[in-house]
Amino acid sequence: MRPVIAETIKDLRDVPSFPAVYAAALTPSRARRSRRGTPRLPALAYRVRGVRIDAERARDVDHLLGGAATDLVHPAVLHILAFPVSLALMARDEFPFPLLGVVHLRNQLLQHRSVHVGETVDVECRVRDLRPHRKGWTFEAVATVLDQDGAIIATDVSTYLAKGDSPAAEGTGADSPSRRREFVAPRPTGRWSLGADTGRRYAAVSGDANPIHMSGLTARAFGFPKAIAHGMYTAARALTEARPDLSRPLRWDVEFDAPVTLPGTVLVSYEDRADGSTTCVGWRPGRDGKPDRRCFEVAVTPLG
Repeated sequence: MRPVIAETIKDLRDVPSFPAVYAAALTPSRARRSRRGTPRLPALAYRVRGVRIDAERARDVDHLLGGAATDLVHPAVLHILAFPVSLALMARDEFPFPLLGVVHLRNQLLQHRSVHVGETVDVECRVRDLRPHRKGWTFEAVATVLDQDGAIIATDVSTYLAKGDSPAAEGTGADSPSRRREFVAPRPTGRWSLGADTGRRYAAVSGDANPIHMSGLTARAFGFPKAIAHGMYTAARALTEARPDLSRPLRWDVEFDAPVTLPGTVLVSYEDRADGSTTCVGWRPGRDGKPDRRCFEVAVTPLG
């Protein structure tokens, strides 16, 4: 039985800046280069106290996503607040995988109550649940948003894939090409025309200036033929268009598949279900004989 390692919580003075995080991520890690065997996630959490939910940022997020600015905070703002804290933890030297190589597979945000502009919250971030995958390893980055009394407001769980060797890859013959699940597009209920500046516009409100989202030139430096939209931009826009009641608790589930290239067109289809949830599927329409490609699926479920 593997011994239980006590978690250490490190308090940060402020939310880390994205330039500092990406600078750390681009610095070669001696620990990662020399590590052998099964990877291990650090038993460490980052915490930032007294983070104020800024009214201007909340307004700008609402407007970017096509909604009206209100006193109720869009759940995407909570993800945006916590995201750089999670990235800073993943950029540490002892983290077993290179930050810029991980792939965002899915996300779930559970919001326990409404959140208002101007509130002050604490943010805690940790990584957990390392599992072998046929393409490498998956793990979760968990962000917890708490009020000043220590009550949990929201939990944001991002699942990532770090590509590489793992027992699952060795045991399932993952060297052979995997069969992609066939996607049958539903009847579209909307069309998004995303400009080349979509990544830069989301970066302006979120701070996430990852080069793969900013321009075709910077994306090609990291192996992408074109810039791609932030996955959480597409997920948050789908949530806005689902028109949930933000005064109630909710769960926001997202699954990512193919990237959304920029500029580009995304077809979307919304469905209201009997349990009160709304789902949205987004896909790239096929061209020149190529099939449609599912890009994301979002479900917004009211709770309580």
